[in-house]
Amino acid sequence: METLNLQVKPQYKSNLPIKVMQFGEGNFLRGFIDWMVEKLNEQNLFNGRILALQPTPRGRVVPKLLTQDCLYTTVLHGVVNGKDTEQIEIVNSIAKAKNPYTQWEEILEDACSADLQFIFSNTTEAGITYIKEDFLSKEAPLSFPAKLTAVLYKRFMHYKGQKGSGLVIMPCELIDDNGTKLKNIVLQHANDADLGADFVSYLNNECIFLNTLVDRVVSGYPTNAEKYFEKIGYKDELMTCGEIFHFMAIEGDDKVKELLPFAQAGLNVVVDKDITKYRLRKVRILNGGHTSNVPAAFLSGLETVDEMMFDEVTGKFANEVIYNDIIPAVNLDKAMLTSFADDVVNRFKDKSMHHKLASILMNCTSKIKARVLSTVKDARAKDMLPNRLCFSLAAYLMLYKDTAGVPVQVKRANGKTGEFVDDEHAVSVLVKAWSLYQGTQDSAVAVADAVFSDTSLWGENIASDTPLMNEVGKLLHQAISTGVTATMRTLI
Repeated sequence: METLNLQVKPQYKSNLPIKVMQFGEGNFLRGFIDWMVEKLNEQNLFNGRILALQPTPRGRVVPKLLTQDCLYTTVLHGVVNGKDTEQIEIVNSIAKAKNPYTQWEEILEDACSADLQFIFSNTTEAGITYIKEDFLSKEAPLSFPAKLTAVLYKRFMHYKGQKGSGLVIMPCELIDDNGTKLKNIVLQHANDADLGADFVSYLNNECIFLNTLVDRVVSGYPTNAEKYFEKIGYKDELMTCGEIFHFMAIEGDDKVKELLPFAQAGLNVVVDKDITKYRLRKVRILNGGHTSNVPAAFLSGLETVDEMMFDEVTGKFANEVIYNDIIPAVNLDKAMLTSFADDVVNRFKDKSMHHKLASILMNCTSKIKARVLSTVKDARAKDMLPNRLCFSLAAYLMLYKDTAGVPVQVKRANGKTGEFVDDEHAVSVLVKAWSLYQGTQDSAVAVADAVFSDTSLWGENIASDTPLMNEVGKLLHQAISTGVTATMRTLI
């Protein structure tokens, strides 16, 4: 069987100019922003392609891209109109791929192209980090911000700071205020190298650094690749699997909408002057929907998120947590929250993702703090006692009942066991608290008090809310006495 390239698929040959220099060529970028550029080009809304750069010395993707003439296949799954759906398509938005560690001088020349308008990146959350290093030599620096500074300085020098020669920098790394943080590091590099006030002015006035929020699960190369090769009739070493759902929020103005007309192409992308609400929505409903439901589902003996959603008890409980406890508590527009929740529920039901509950439990305590307790606090400020979220907190506590340390050992329903890793200090607090349990409801409340009064975990004394602790303790004792699933039945 032949490997995907332009000889196999000559109809994908393109002469569109390179408008994007992209730091990163991994699964997420190929399955997200590069796929979006493909959608723009299909409608003649962008008419540009991408130069993909290897982000680290150990990269293995560039040779594969070159072998395949930068073509690759996306395989997207999801629940659409209640039906399991699969979408397979070839993407040719990447025009060239280069290795900065062997082609750095070429890349600096590419930075001077009159066609170039954008920088995209995804170098992982650790990629937007300040590392003091030389970035003006003939060798590529190691860090992404240093490389970016060198690229922007080369362009600045080539165009002599000319008005209109700046670039739009759009990082896709999953950190808050990613564009602002990246810009600050670039300015630090410029200061370190004493590149002058004119270059700093160029960065501030001619270049645009955008904050973004990205959302799509991209799982990467399929485990059953041979099945797909038979289906599509060619081999593809860069086949990229993910979910159909996608969302991106870009902090910007109408100029950004014109430059990157994603929404016009029918993509789920918003441009807003403040994207905080979209970040909050994602943390509370998507991430919070996971964290508030997974402990009980894991204790019930289930293995994956889709199993959780299709189970008659945990599935109904998850829906009610999201729609009846989380949405009423969060201080955002309810229609926006409900629309997003509908998408989240469908995503949770996607059987192709096989999202393991045990992996979601990793670092559970910090997730409970950011994703669940914040919503509980919002509910309490409205004088609501969200009993399903109270049970979520009880199920979280119950995970640690039978462990002695890290990894956390969990006794589950039907004789099953499991384990996950959490912060050692958090686990020590929880283990100590469980020594207070004496088989009574009052002692279950004492366990809850001991954990949620620990300011080193939560930054405040959550246990000062007596009605909340009484409800958590009551449900905790009930779950121990009658079972997790039986207790959930009483709450739906």
